Amino acid sequence: MVNRTELTDEEWQVIYSLLLLNRRGYVGSEEKSRRFLNAVLWILRGGTQWRLLPASLGHWDSVFKRFSRGCERSVWGCLVTVTGLCTKNVT
Repeated sequence: MVNRTELTDEEWQVIYSLLLLNRRGYVGSEEKSRRFLNAVLWILRGGTQWRLLPASLGHWDSVFKRFSRGCERSVWGCLVTVTGLCTKNVT
């Protein structure tokens, strides 16, 4: 069974290559970027409060601030448009 709280390697490679092309947001190291994106997806898929983010996914405040900056710079809109990330059936 696939863990739907994390990206697959294939999904991550597509998204990471798009992030590297997009100069609007901070990318950083591949490992930290993947952990950050998994944290954001964990929040969005569960409808959970930021403060309840597991420590293994990063400090909630840092993840929230980085997510907010991405929103201000339209990083998320670009990813959703290109990948259809929010339109997939999640079970």
